Amino acid sequence: MNRFQIILLVMPLLYWAGCGDNKNEKNEDNPVISGRTIYIVGKDDDGACYWVNGSRVELPDGAWATDIVVVDGTVYTSGQGEIYEACYWINQEIYELPGNGGEAEAIAVHGNDIYVAGWFNNGSCYWKNGERINLTTNGESQAFAIGVRNNGSVYIGGYFMNNHHYIIPCFWKDGNNRTSLPVPQGGDGEVNDIAIMDGTMRYYAGYTLRPDNFAGYVPKAAYWRHTTRTDLPLGGSSMNIYGAKGWGIALDGNDVYVAGSTDWYEFTGQEETTGGTFPQYWKNNNIHDLEGGPMTDFGTGEAYDIRVAGGNVIAVGIATRDSNYDYSGVSACYWLNGELHYLVDQYDVPEGLENWYESEAKGIFIVEN
Repeated sequence: MNRFQIILLVMPLLYWAGCGDNKNEKNEDNPVISGRTIYIVGKDDDGACYWVNGSRVELPDGAWATDIVVVDGTVYTSGQGEIYEACYWINQEIYELPGNGGEAEAIAVHGNDIYVAGWFNNGSCYWKNGERINLTTNGESQAFAIGVRNNGSVYIGGYFMNNHHYIIPCFWKDGNNRTSLPVPQGGDGEVNDIAIMDGTMRYYAGYTLRPDNFAGYVPKAAYWRHTTRTDLPLGGSSMNIYGAKGWGIALDGNDVYVAGSTDWYEFTGQEETTGGTFPQYWKNNNIHDLEGGPMTDFGTGEAYDIRVAGGNVIAVGIATRDSNYDYSGVSACYWLNGELHYLVDQYDVPEGLENWYESEAKGIFIVEN
């Protein structure tokens, strides 16, 4: 896609039901990938929810949901409740997490234990079976990702602020052992997701911020294998691209997939054909553009998570929906091998719900049937 040409509005075939009368029915007879059930978590105008092969399932008393895991048919999701407290759901039953506010950012299940990473009103933490374990209590850190090795060790990814006020990407092991991850000289960074290869080796996705003579301080997508950083390519000239971010990570054999986005500069006189955020993913060191929605002042979309199943690459996130350049409404979506599909079908939306397309997909989990 040439970002310097006018992007025509082409609405894709909307075959996933989203908000109609069957919003709580599963659609397992209409799989996206044969032999797989696809779970996607996020929110829409009605609140926290997840979709099973495209059919919406409500998460009661939730504002939004951030992550999803399915184990033996039981669905575990994390997020924030309607009164802005960290929480998680087992199927559709909500469990509030102690901390007087906050948000649960990621969830993992290991044996009979449920682990949730996030923050509370005075710092970052994780919860094991509802009991809070503090990582920091000074409000100058954040936990975004969690994973459990086969041996039961718990790893949390995020960032902390050091004495020089740099934001340092890091991971915590079992809550009391923090390890900094390398950043460019004079730069910052953060970890947004974690994947574990063969139950042992940890991979972290995120981005770094580095000084730049032209732009000042720019982001660049990256992943770390344990403590070794790999910077991901921008896919264009730094004179045209401000930077890129990595949000989600998946492993398939020895291949590393990172979902994210690139931010392009807007050029005077070309405001409606340049600039904004564009969805993409990286496979190892190769960048792959994802089909976006109509061009707006926001851009066309952003990918937040990714998985690989049966040779198919599925990313989830948001894409613009309105052809009005000055209105940047976005809608939850997924990409199957690069092709855009919206989760919320405009033809199934109740009449009078004006902001029906305001939704987002944050995480994905795939179950082999």
